[in-house]
Amino acid sequence: MLSLLGSLLGFGTSFVPAVFNHFKEKSEREHELKKMELQAQLIEKNISLDIKKLQAQADVEETKGLYEHDASLKGGSFVDTMRASVRPVITYTFFGLFVAIKGCALISLLGQGKLLIEALPLLWDQETSALFAAVVSFWFGGRALDKLSKKK
Repeated sequence: MLSLLGSLLGFGTSFVPAVFNHFKEKSEREHELKKMELQAQLIEKNISLDIKKLQAQADVEETKGLYEHDASLKGGSFVDTMRASVRPVITYTFFGLFVAIKGCALISLLGQGKLLIEALPLLWDQETSALFAAVVSFWFGGRALDKLSKKK
């Protein structure tokens, strides 16, 4: 009886390593599958990053091309002077319009009997301060940045 029991136990335990190997291989396959999925995601992200880099480089090259094209346009001294004067002329025109409107408002307030000390805070409100700050920053800040970029 003992020999029969020993034979059955020997025969039955011979399957145990095979069962353990099966579960071990299954676990390894799942691990490899997850690893491959992560690698695929990483490759996909790298590809999208490379595409973004290429798009940024293309934008830079396009901008360089536009600047080179603009620099190559020569229309003679009169046309070049007119082209260069557009922004200053518009600025002077709008500044003149601003002064005229504020001047008319001041005259109107003084005509209503307001004192100058009462009229000025009404004319120079927060919106006017913000507009003035934006214009000054645009013109003088732009010049400072130009000087910094030329030094480099």
